[in-house]
Amino acid sequence: MCPIPPGLCVVNDSLCDFLLKKRATANANSDLRGNAMILPRIVSLSIIMVLLLTIAACGGGKAAAPRRGSLPQTNIQLDSAMKAELLALANNRDEWFLASDITTEALEGLYDSWSVICRNETSLADYKGAVYEVVRPWVLEMTKMELKELQGTDRYYNLESWTSPWAYVEQTWKLDDKIVFGPQLQLYLIESGAWRYHDC
Repeated sequence: MCPIPPGLCVVNDSLCDFLLKKRATANANSDLRGNAMILPRIVSLSIIMVLLLTIAACGGGKAAAPRRGSLPQTNIQLDSAMKAELLALANNRDEWFLASDITTEALEGLYDSWSVICRNETSLADYKGAVYEVVRPWVLEMTKMELKELQGTDRYYNLESWTSPWAYVEQTWKLDDKIVFGPQLQLYLIESGAWRYHDC
């Protein structure tokens, strides 16, 4: 069994259920041809992202090995400044994800901090749809909280492991000392001297 933090498997199962419901809704509303064509594509993309996130959370398993093996190990030494940059990026990505207004800064902040490998497979438009039209609504439904409430949570990030150029960060959101989201592992890597989030 893969060493996923408590609740992470449940989180992924919950998101898959949510995505499948949205697909069924899109198919039922066949009169809305535009949504019926676009939403299933977003849902399919998001399901793939979730499955890959599960693989990432099982870091070190046989399924993860080929994906990590696509990049050679490096001799980069993780110092305190690099660690601070990594945890700051994790926080910034959550701020962009939870932004009330989906500004160019928020969208491009998320997309540009995504690994080049992932960006090569997904356009900015598809990424926007997956993040803000599927994943964020699911987070709101799962936590049973409003966006404004999640924006007010205390967010914690902890470096779980480092094997150059890969790093796992544990993400947890709390409200009044109660965990409302997480703990969840996020996979990052260093590309061209900068940290990038990686889930593909």
